[in-house]
Amino acid sequence: MTATDLSTLFKDAFRDHPAGVAIITAQGSRGPVGLTASSVASVSAEPPALVFSVTRSTGSAGAIMAAESVLVHLLDSRHAQIARDFAASDGERFTAEQGWEFLPTGEPHLVGVRAALRCQIMETVRVGTSTLVVAEVLDVITGESAHPMIYRDRAFRGTGDEL
Repeated sequence: MTATDLSTLFKDAFRDHPAGVAIITAQGSRGPVGLTASSVASVSAEPPALVFSVTRSTGSAGAIMAAESVLVHLLDSRHAQIARDFAASDGERFTAEQGWEFLPTGEPHLVGVRAALRCQIMETVRVGTSTLVVAEVLDVITGESAHPMIYRDRAFRGTGDEL
């Protein structure tokens, strides 16, 4: 099997594996930055830590990795359009209509999300064409509970009731 074949099969396997959706934001040197991520996962409860990956170290991803702290917003189905906007390089970001405010610590905060985790980056690890970011959770801001949003087969989807 060639490396290209293996890469294609790997992508196909994960295309049908649902992942939670988050928007990661920070206050960059040129203003607020953010991106949509489907790679956020918990790593440790003591100390509270999470992990996410980015595919480059420039633009929004580079500014996030250079920031003193980041805010990881766990999204629900109400935030599908915002997730699309932050996933596209030309998408609308940080508009008043989307509901952004700034925390006293400077990070852009999407008011009304189920949870936003304020984090400090502990470590980054280069893995192939991506960078794995490990972050310690400093604070958790809770909001209204709602059905989480997932990313599956290249589309944002809502979740239903538990089985």
